[in-house]
Amino acid sequence: MQFLTTTIALFALGASALPAAPEAGIAARVTQIDPSLVPVFSIKTGSRIGAKGVAIPKDCPPARADFISKLSANVAAGNVLGTPITFNTNPAVQDTKTNEQRATAMIITVQSFSGTKGVGCPGASVPELISQQKTGIPTP
Repeated sequence: MQFLTTTIALFALGASALPAAPEAGIAARVTQIDPSLVPVFSIKTGSRIGAKGVAIPKDCPPARADFISKLSANVAAGNVLGTPITFNTNPAVQDTKTNEQRATAMIITVQSFSGTKGVGCPGASVPELISQQKTGIPTP
């Protein structure tokens, strides 16, 4: 009898130590990035011509809302297809290093926009991000 009681107690203890199942709708809890942190892209989707005359795919750059949504999900995950990213979501923080990190996260996101690492839109489709990454100064 004592063996049975001990066994049942151990099973109950083991079951309570199991991780909880992920909540349904976890993606719904992703906080959208403040649009003021994302520059408006000067290259228009469908133009097929990026910065300095570089040819770009017809669907580049992505639509602003789609880009912000994907960026928000990547920031929440902390990475883009396994590549770690850093993105301070506080619009009040505007130092050079933070803005460079934001630009890098946005470039990695746009370059892997299709869901495959490195298969997305080239940097030439988002010259504002390239400039921000180099200077740490966001474009309006």
